Amino acid sequence: MRRRGGWIPLVSGLLALVVAGCRPPPLPALDMVGTRLAIDDPRAANVLTAYLDEVAARPALRGYARVLLEGPDFKLNRPQRILAERPARLRFEVMGLFDQLAALLVTDGRRFGFYDAGSRETSRGLVSPTLLWDLAKIDLDPHEVVGLLLGAPAPSPGIARADVWLEPQGRLAIAFAWSAGEVASTCADEPLRARLFVAECFVARAELEQGGEVFFFDPEGRLSEMRALDPDGVLRFRAVFEDYSPLVDGDAGSSFPHRVTIRSPEVDSEARFVWKRVMLTEGLSDRFFTLPGRTVSNRNH
Repeated sequence: MRRRGGWIPLVSGLLALVVAGCRPPPLPALDMVGTRLAIDDPRAANVLTAYLDEVAARPALRGYARVLLEGPDFKLNRPQRILAERPARLRFEVMGLFDQLAALLVTDGRRFGFYDAGSRETSRGLVSPTLLWDLAKIDLDPHEVVGLLLGAPAPSPGIARADVWLEPQGRLAIAFAWSAGEVASTCADEPLRARLFVAECFVARAELEQGGEVFFFDPEGRLSEMRALDPDGVLRFRAVFEDYSPLVDGDAGSSFPHRVTIRSPEVDSEARFVWKRVMLTEGLSDRFFTLPGRTVSNRNH
């Protein structure tokens, strides 16, 4: 289980902290409503094929977003310049009054750097499972945030198709779980794309009780929601993708979710990203994910 606590400079140390008035209602982990389909249903195969192509076509982005962070005892609503690149490279530039830099958080997936413009102090250290919670009040790992911000999180390594169903409103749900025993041994060397389509690698729906991921696609085949499940069906986080529209600087035929909302029930928090400008790119320079200059204080996580 993740540790909760630590210091929260992006929320309380730099910008105004507002106590939230009420907590949002709890979310169901897996409310399967609709018609269960065959696990190898061709509709699922077609949607999944197109989606994995979308994942591959979105390696990195840079943009400007309004970011809302809200929990039981904090609320922050500030613009941020954001860079993200798979698998786990992030750069958050939190803007203060008059569009001045208030804080900067960078990570290459292994190490992080944090700069507080108010105190002019810099911190560096190793990435821990609680890094983004401690510094940005987002209860996810960097690689998870990168996938969600790109609007196309990839199914996790080692995961296999476990169930498929069609909701009354037309959404198609594809559930994945981690295989075990003989299936895991047989499919261990299969790449992700093959493992998600090879019948021998499919697992029983009961495997979801040990954790998994569920992807929901709207009638047009666009990702509308993702849920990450811990063992016993506990919902770790839920991400909703909305406001799809073409990218100004991107492929005219592509559509990108300009509003991404992430709910983390365990810590009763929400992070919402509303993109004002966003541009997909093939890659980003290493310099964006490290802090220059001399370290004033070190903090190992």
